[in-house]
Amino acid sequence: MTTQDVSIPVENSDDIIQNLQAQLAEKMFDLFDSVVIERRSYFAENPDKVPNEGSVDSIINSYSTKNASVSGALGLVPGPWGMVAVIPELLIVIRNQLAMIYDIGRAQGKSKVLTKELLAGIFVTAMGASAGSLLVLHGNKVLVKRVTLRVFQQIVSLLAGRVTQQALKSAISKWLPIVGAAAMATWSRWMTQQTGKKAKEIFSKDIEVSENPVEEDIKPIDVTATTIPTSTVAQADVIGKSGVDMAKIQTLINLMRVDGTVKPEEREYIKTILRNANLTSNEIAEIRQTLSVDKKFSVDYSAIEASPDDAIGLLVDLITLAKRDGTFHITEKMYIKQVGRLLGFSDSDIEETIVAIA
Repeated sequence: MTTQDVSIPVENSDDIIQNLQAQLAEKMFDLFDSVVIERRSYFAENPDKVPNEGSVDSIINSYSTKNASVSGALGLVPGPWGMVAVIPELLIVIRNQLAMIYDIGRAQGKSKVLTKELLAGIFVTAMGASAGSLLVLHGNKVLVKRVTLRVFQQIVSLLAGRVTQQALKSAISKWLPIVGAAAMATWSRWMTQQTGKKAKEIFSKDIEVSENPVEEDIKPIDVTATTIPTSTVAQADVIGKSGVDMAKIQTLINLMRVDGTVKPEEREYIKTILRNANLTSNEIAEIRQTLSVDKKFSVDYSAIEASPDDAIGLLVDLITLAKRDGTFHITEKMYIKQVGRLLGFSDSDIEETIVAIA
């Protein structure tokens, strides 16, 4: 199979991604209200099921496992077309994440302020983006802005774009048979866990909902605005998607060689990923040439550090490759932990991800 066999023409790719965003936005719009209504009704009919503060961690684990099961069942085909085909499953994952946020709010005694705006604000914040249009944080207090229908539509549209970015920028290995399902499951579990942790953090504060709806146009959701230095963002823009995938593949090749033995399964794994990566023909030729040479790459992780989605994707890819040959060597684990720390993951996050990938 050649690179052309699995790639989408550049002129069509943007249209497909925009179509995916539009479909997601249309279907996501009613999710927020429906989740609030459904969960409120459920707890009203089942008061004995109302969670308490001590159950928050189990709520997060339960929904994370549920979403991993949903994503693990996906049969993806390479590229944006594959994501368009699994919109129903993506919506299930999002609905579960919103229900989890609601349940955590109930567990932490915030039932009176559980509005669609609060759910959306936490959802946005969990993605690493600014939720200034919905949430205003003052020390230990959170002001939830009520917004008009038009403004909420804008927010959902931008959220759909952010979800699309996350899905497309996750693990390269998500496109691979069998292991791709494990990669998607792990990515979904991790993202749900991060959403739960952010919800737990916000619900620990005093929350107040504004009385009057706000009618103001919002700025595009910017994942970099409040969390990443401008210089790093600029560098990431220059490197681009090709540079991100190049860094990922260089890291994977380093891992492949770290135990001193390159197995046929590992070599085939790299070749398959090459066919699905966003690399130029020259970059692919360079990588293939180095596969036959005992050389360790010096990897620039700056672009990946600037993108949490790419970071967790690389971590998943590394673990998937290490377990590909059936033997998880100690040197491979040490290398994965080293890279994981460079990308900002804690040892516990890395261990959880290792365990999650069968």
